[in-house]
Formats: sequence, structure tokens, C-alpha cells
Amino acid sequence: MLLQALPTPIPAGTIRDTLTVIVRERGYQQNVSATLLSRGWEWLSRVLNELFSNAVASPGTYLIVLGALGLLIGVAVARAIVVARARTLAAQRRAAEVTADELLTEARGLAAQGAYVDAAHRLYAAVVIRLVERRQVRKHPSKTVGDYGRELRASGDQLTPAYVAFARTYEVVAYGDGLCDATRYQRLERLAAPLFGTPTAQPGARAA
Repeated sequence: MLLQALPTPIPAGTIRDTLTVIVRERGYQQNVSATLLSRGWEWLSRVLNELFSNAVASPGTYLIVLGALGLLIGVAVARAIVVARARTLAAQRRAAEVTADELLTEARGLAAQGAYVDAAHRLYAAVVIRLVERRQVRKHPSKTVGDYGRELRASGDQLTPAYVAFARTYEVVAYGDGLCDATRYQRLERLAAPLFGTPTAQPGARAA
């Protein structure tokens, strides 16, 4: 009765097209030949190719093909999740490898070249990483300048006033007029000094 109630079998060509779309999904294009999933796909594709010719004529084979297709879709979804998590972890590891001192050096190098806007952004990144290194905040891509300030304030950190003062000036560059000249950058470095624990003001810096 169940087999008689089945709808008209899906044409073999339609199933092949569906499988092709799944396999061409971006996640399958990264080192496919070296993965267990790729071997599983090769085996499954061979089995399905043998079943395609009989799928239309045999309701039983039709059920097997649908089950295999469902399994493949599940594998594709699982792989996409694994790939996404791997990319996130890799990005986090790369970010962790850059130290605050390295970012500060880069910021000063950019400022020396007159690229003050880029230098300001790099200086802000150095400040955040320094706070992360000291376990005063937890870094997350979705957090804003204000989020880190609120996190410091909630923990009662004594550096909160220094960070807030730095953030107010930096926010003008990041969200305000988007401009930064030598004077504003020097001010940012002076405001960041307490956060680094060492003097960061450039020689000859003028009060803004």
C-alpha cells in the first residue's frame, strides 16, 4: 500500500542536478580530494549512478535513492557547519597572534607616513588587544568601542576613565567626521598611554 501511494518518481536527471548543486557548494571546493567526506561522496555517487537507471521503474529503488539523497544533504549541511567553525577558530587564532605592541608599532609607522586615519584605527586595535592580554575584556568582532567601555565599567576596572577618554576621541574618527591629523593622533596616543602602562606620546607633541 505504501509503495502504491508514492508520488511519481523524481526523474533521474533532476536528482543528478540536485547532487551537482550540493557538491559545488563552496565548502566542498576546499581540499575535497583529501577528506573522508570526499571519499564518502565518491562512493555514494557511484552507488547512486547505479540506482538512477532503475529508480523510475522500481518504487523500492526509488525509496533508496531518496534516502541516500537525504543522507547526502545532511552530510553537506554538517560539513558546512564544520567549515564555518574552522574558519572562525582560524580567524580567532590569527587575531590572537598579533600583540598589542606590534599593533602599536604599526600605528606609529603609519602615522610617520602621514596615514593618520589608518594609524588611529590600528592604535584602537592595539588598545583592545592590550586589554584582552590583561584579561580585562573579552575580544569579539561584534563588540563596539562603547561595548568595551561598558565591560570595563561593569567590572569596576580602574582603567575605565582612561579608556572612556580615549574612546571619545577615537569615536570622532571612527563614527564622526572620519578625519585624523597629526594633532588628533598625538592626542590619541597620549590618552592611550595609561592603557599601555608606558608613555606613548610622541616627542614634540602639542596639547590639542
